[in-house]
Amino acid sequence: MSLKRILCALLCALLVVSGLALAEEDKDARIAELEAQVADLQAQVDAYHLKEIVASFDGGEVSLEDAESLYETYVTMYAQYGIDIAAYGMEDMLREQVVSQLAEEAIVQYMAGQLGLGLTEEQQAAFAEQATLTYEDTVDMYYQSYFAEQYETEDEGLAAAATYLNEGGYTYEGVLESLEKTQLSTNVYDYVTADVTVSEDEIQQTYDELVAADEEAYSQSAYQFETAYSGGTTIYYTPEGYRNVKHILFQFDDDQAARYDELATRLEELEAEENAAIEAEEAAAAAEEAEEAAESETAQSEATAAPATTEDATAALGETEHRPLEDIAADIATVEAQIEEIYLEILPDAEAAIERFNNGEDIETLIAELNDDTGMPETGYAISETAEISSQPWDPAFTEGALSIEEIGGLSEPVRGVYGIHLIYYAGDLASGATPLEDVRDAVESTALQSKIAQTYADQIAAWKEELHLQTYPEHLA
Repeated sequence: MSLKRILCALLCALLVVSGLALAEEDKDARIAELEAQVADLQAQVDAYHLKEIVASFDGGEVSLEDAESLYETYVTMYAQYGIDIAAYGMEDMLREQVVSQLAEEAIVQYMAGQLGLGLTEEQQAAFAEQATLTYEDTVDMYYQSYFAEQYETEDEGLAAAATYLNEGGYTYEGVLESLEKTQLSTNVYDYVTADVTVSEDEIQQTYDELVAADEEAYSQSAYQFETAYSGGTTIYYTPEGYRNVKHILFQFDDDQAARYDELATRLEELEAEENAAIEAEEAAAAAEEAEEAAESETAQSEATAAPATTEDATAALGETEHRPLEDIAADIATVEAQIEEIYLEILPDAEAAIERFNNGEDIETLIAELNDDTGMPETGYAISETAEISSQPWDPAFTEGALSIEEIGGLSEPVRGVYGIHLIYYAGDLASGATPLEDVRDAVESTALQSKIAQTYADQIAAWKEELHLQTYPEHLA
């Protein structure tokens, strides 16, 4: 029995006893006195109870215990991503989030009962069976992973695993409750949104918003547009200057890829060394010019200032010694030749494909048969004629090769890239501007409908909160 009920029962008993012992004329005064005591104790009980909840509404409440459990779950989740909510000052935000989430869930569960959207007997039986399977599978997984070697018999190990999970809050009853609550929430959601439709005006408005959003995003970022296009994202706006290409990739095998990566790394090192040597020579030349200029000055003030210039230039050189540029260039040529040898190993396959294309074979047939790029979408890739290559997601060699083709329907020469050799086909130019509504109508209508469904459900939840006089107390979640 709750504390509130105990106090009420006790006070009722006192009223009876007091009534028996008092004279008739004193009973009314005593009753009034005891009623005042009852009211005072009731206020104390209510105040105590209020501290044990974080939300209340006409029909239910959310316990502090449940809120604390969910709060700690979120804290742990954030910590796994390296986020300390205290360090980031997120405690108040998280408290509000937890209380709001639990309050909405409680209201939805309450309204499921009010609207007659409870579970059928068949659903209850199915969920009981599903909960049993899920719970037993989880216990068995923990047994196999952590307890099997600690116990002589399987029964002992399973019992230990079950105890461990139960103590951590994972129980059969919890699994069943979760399944049932999810179904009730689904029932309410379906009930609220069942009749939602969108009008032509709403479809047009959504289309205009999607076009505007794409125009703003893609006009500023070639990378974003090209990755969206190749990823199969519905495109509502296309910037100017894009062509559509497809390719056949003759990819390095594992051995060739390993050799190529090693040589490419070595080439980068040599090119960095070459640049450093060039800079050193330029600095040395500048220092020599400064010294000669200082010697030619006749004025005393200029003569005394000149050595500082020479010393500064000499200091900038440091004491690092560089190999002769001709030696570095020779090493670069050697590495480049070794890289070319790897390309030559797969070049015959590419040349054979070019010959087949020139003899009239369909490019789609060749792509289906020969292409090692299994991730290429059916639409191919979008390559910009105006965007900086550095802003694009592709290997620069691929972009340059794609833009080298002069006519639609043409095939590039073998393009040497970081993955192998590309044969790139110029499929056509992409029309710039807004994609016609009729071409994307299904996607637009679906987006408009889902947005309206979400808004309709959110509006109904807000209305129920007001109708049920929801009160929240996130401050109780200390």
